[in-house]
Amino acid sequence: MKLVYDHSNELVRFGVEQIKKSLENRGIYYAEQYALYTAAPAPKKGIVVQLLAVRSGNGATAADPKVLEQYEEQAFRLIRIGELYRIEAIDARGLMYGCLELAERLAMGKAMDEGEEIYRAPLLRMRGIKFNLPFAPFDSGDPFVQNEETCLDLEFWKSYIDMLALNRYNCLSLWSEHPYDIMVVSPKYRAANPYSDDEIKRNIALFRSIFRHAASRGIDIYLFTWNIRITKEVAKGLGLPDAVGDYGDMYSHLIHRTGVTFNRFRAESLLIQDYVREMVLQLLLTYPELKGLGTSASEWMDGSGYEREKWIVETYVEAIEQSGRAIPFIHRTNMQNAGKEIKELVQTRFNKDDFYISWKYSNAHGYSHPEPQFEQLWNAWEGIDLASTNVLYTVRNDDVFTHRWGDPDYVRSYVKGMAKPYVKGFYWGADGYVWAKDFQHIDYGHKTWRYDYERHLFQFQLWGRLAYDPDTQEEVWVYLLASMYGDEHAPIFLQALRSASAIIPAVNRLYWLDYDFQWHPESCLSEVTGFKTIIDFVNGKPMPGVGVQSIAEYAAQEKQGRFTTANLETPVSIISLLNTAADKTEMLATELTQQLGELSCSHSACTLYDLHAYAEMGRYYACKFSAALELHRFGQYGEQKYREQAVQQLENAVLHWEKLGYYWGLHNKPYFMARVKRMFGYPYYLNDVRADIELVRQYEGVQR
Repeated sequence: MKLVYDHSNELVRFGVEQIKKSLENRGIYYAEQYALYTAAPAPKKGIVVQLLAVRSGNGATAADPKVLEQYEEQAFRLIRIGELYRIEAIDARGLMYGCLELAERLAMGKAMDEGEEIYRAPLLRMRGIKFNLPFAPFDSGDPFVQNEETCLDLEFWKSYIDMLALNRYNCLSLWSEHPYDIMVVSPKYRAANPYSDDEIKRNIALFRSIFRHAASRGIDIYLFTWNIRITKEVAKGLGLPDAVGDYGDMYSHLIHRTGVTFNRFRAESLLIQDYVREMVLQLLLTYPELKGLGTSASEWMDGSGYEREKWIVETYVEAIEQSGRAIPFIHRTNMQNAGKEIKELVQTRFNKDDFYISWKYSNAHGYSHPEPQFEQLWNAWEGIDLASTNVLYTVRNDDVFTHRWGDPDYVRSYVKGMAKPYVKGFYWGADGYVWAKDFQHIDYGHKTWRYDYERHLFQFQLWGRLAYDPDTQEEVWVYLLASMYGDEHAPIFLQALRSASAIIPAVNRLYWLDYDFQWHPESCLSEVTGFKTIIDFVNGKPMPGVGVQSIAEYAAQEKQGRFTTANLETPVSIISLLNTAADKTEMLATELTQQLGELSCSHSACTLYDLHAYAEMGRYYACKFSAALELHRFGQYGEQKYREQAVQQLENAVLHWEKLGYYWGLHNKPYFMARVKRMFGYPYYLNDVRADIELVRQYEGVQR
């Protein structure tokens, strides 16, 4: 078999490497032949990877307009003619994805019929990752402290970026409040960089290597900042008081952390403004592979919408123009309402294709409902002309950091819901977690991996693959899971993960708080109030706009004897869903344990512990929601039996929490959470779980 492709193209070469692995694993001999476009005749038996183009007189190449009409960017066509496979595209990414498709089909033994033609084009043009760097991070905690060394290791980044490419991602957005001193230096502000000359050279070399490797895999790098954030070291180097770089406690009045005074000073300081402008300029000059920049004019800033947007123009936009580069600029809009000012001051400085608005699609809880309605509820696009504006969604998973998550049906519905005319793509990730070093898992026993993303690989596979092709078939997921669980057991693990992964979204739909510091459902914790008690659940509200009825509304209608629950998801149905998902998850985990026997090791053993933990988590929340409903009935009828039933539910909840802690403790260790600002570890909060029982015994009515 001949392999004919352009060896000089790094993206194509990476894709063909996957084909070669599949051929070698099947014992198929191949011979490679270099070909640029159509320079060589096609063999009768083999694989031809071809970039469709026409050659002009001066040796340059350009896409044929007739061909362009048949293909989209990043699309590919895979054709079988006799014993010849052709992979065609109009860009290198499309060719790489075509190679990955064929490599997977070969590995699965999924033959194409004679004359069969497959065309694939991306559902969402940008499919990205939100990666919060541990350098000047948005918040403190073990996810950042424990990952500083890993995120300075090029081998991690190569492994991570290769994984992204294999799963059809094309964007890696790196987030830091102040990335400048670790990434660039300027003679103008040398004193503001605390690193030595050797450290600066090392850091620049590292990031250049990261960016170049990403480019070789079709991954665009974007850098996001929090505008006027500077560190104490930078403040000192600029001759300013250290306090200018101190932002105090994250939850200080929920507004601008240390108050209006410092925010106003930072925004009005010409020195800070010039420093930021210079740093942005140096970023663009130092890293030609850097695809684009993003920031917001809300967090950490003070002043009117006009003042904040003017500051953005005079720093970021002017630096971009000074660099001579035409790059995409992503303007985050959450926590501000300045559409008119954005449109008039910032958007006009960019070409249409280079300006994006970013919006948190599900706030902090991507695992809730696949069709969130916050754009409408919060009037997200006031003052924005969507006909001339590109929108990117931020999808936040600040819900599940420890246990594996994987429901293809949920992700499929979610990405299809994002596919709106004005939406160009998304990036997903967390503000409070970094999937790099696996610092949670105990380093013995069944742990056979190094990085946290390897433990949670299926989650990454789902978002990237389905955002490219939402019609990806069930057999693909089974194949992908088989590498961890074996061919025989992968289908059952898929069903178990699917049922377990329904639990957290159901909890979020019935008990909703917008932001990650307010609510982390996997732990039942909040930075604001600590452990969420039964009283919090009694007073809780459901996710808005998605047709979920509150516990209070259900109890009131129940007393009236007339329900208006058509097209609504009720508390009773969610409680039933939680119990059903828990029972099915446990049943499948038990079945797998029996089948695997002594072969239960590595990912299999680890996942089984996760599944059992999910079952107890689902039952715990089912009991807690049931107790909240009984207390509302107590408020409606005034009969003690309802309070007694609530007590019984919470006594059962204690047992489930104890089992949850048991399964968690078999292979995990505690860590200090960012955002929530508390230790993660279920046994730590057993007394809080028990305290719910006494709260119910003393309960007299709904707090309003």
